[in-house]
Amino acid sequence: MAIYKKVSHRHIRKETDLVVTLIEGLGGPCAFLTDPAQGRDTIPIPVEEALAGAEQVIAGAPTPRELVIVDEEDLWDERWGTLTPDPERMIR
Repeated sequence: MAIYKKVSHRHIRKETDLVVTLIEGLGGPCAFLTDPAQGRDTIPIPVEEALAGAEQVIAGAPTPRELVIVDEEDLWDERWGTLTPDPERMIR
């Protein structure tokens, strides 16, 4: 099962992070996939699609990227993997 790092939106590293931000949608949790280094993000999509898309971006990236999760509303479901706070970044 995949392990993901949870960070606060205040602690995103623009140069290296690829961010999946969970939000409450009409049909349940959904996510934005954001690439701060490129200044791009998606419309809200299913969480599974955001995670898969992030893995594809990371696999094809010419420089190392880190996938982080912003879940400030506690929407994470264990079926997506394990979510643990990043020990180097404070969660509020």
